[in-house]
Amino acid sequence: MNKLEIQSVSRELEKLEGISDVIGTALVNRNGLLVSSRLPRDIDDRKYCAMAATMFGAIETASSTIENNIVNNLTVEYNDFQLIIMEADEHRILVSLLNTNINLGLILIEIEEAIKNIKKIFTK
Repeated sequence: MNKLEIQSVSRELEKLEGISDVIGTALVNRNGLLVSSRLPRDIDDRKYCAMAATMFGAIETASSTIENNIVNNLTVEYNDFQLIIMEADEHRILVSLLNTNINLGLILIEIEEAIKNIKKIFTK
């Protein structure tokens, strides 16, 4: 990845962060290496994102025994927030931390739009 791609991804993540109830986001390679992060400072984003990639890979592996085994997203609910992991493309995943009690449908639409834009960045 070149510097322009990383800056463009960072802008997309920043747009998501501007949405009410989005705590932070990150783009991660499927192998767990961080591409770009807008997660809060109190989170070790490298470790957190590596674990998110591991969880997403594990659920994809577990679901491979089911027909039509495409995983759209993985949602983990904590006491104070939610973690949503979605495939950005075949090489990367998008990790989003959200407040609880939110309009999840609306935020998922915004995340999907950001993913479309991220895909465009890497296909240029």
